[in-house]
Amino acid sequence: MKTKLSLAVVLACLPYAAIAAEAGPDAALIAKCESCHGPGGASRTPETPRLNGQNRDYILMRLKEFADPTRNTPHATYQMWERATSLGDRTAAGIAAYFAAQPPTQAAPAGALAATGEKIYRQGAGAQVPACQQCHGAAGEGAGMAPRLAGQHAAYLEQQLSAFMLGVRVSPQMNKHAWHMDPDQFKAISAYLSRD
Repeated sequence: MKTKLSLAVVLACLPYAAIAAEAGPDAALIAKCESCHGPGGASRTPETPRLNGQNRDYILMRLKEFADPTRNTPHATYQMWERATSLGDRTAAGIAAYFAAQPPTQAAPAGALAATGEKIYRQGAGAQVPACQQCHGAAGEGAGMAPRLAGQHAAYLEQQLSAFMLGVRVSPQMNKHAWHMDPDQFKAISAYLSRD
């Protein structure tokens, strides 16, 4: 009798569990993310990346990559390792879906430096530096594992490009291109893609 009653209670609760799972990540956990990344992921701090409108698959990949310090800058490892490595797959998926669904910040390019950056972004800079748009999209919107870059902080973009160039952050796709670029090109691309 007790077994049948317990089974009936479990079966009765299943629809509510499904609704809770579809409701998204825990509000308290999102609030922790937003305490650094800003409301809806629209960070106001130049060193902290904007997550609003970022590609879901990319966010998921990055959350997993925090377990490997070579895939991150020291600052990112320090800030994110403990937080990201304690997440389960379902929780990480909920966080990624939440931030991906937020309205993205749009880029606001202006001036000669941004015009130089646009040329590099669209045409590349020599044989070793292909057009960034090949992976990151015509408007910097990204796709799949290639992140959205449009609307990101200029300082953050420059830091990441420098980290790829120096090998501080390991990415087979990015290291080989960043090695053939210089800081002025980093500034120009960042000026084109960013909004501060």
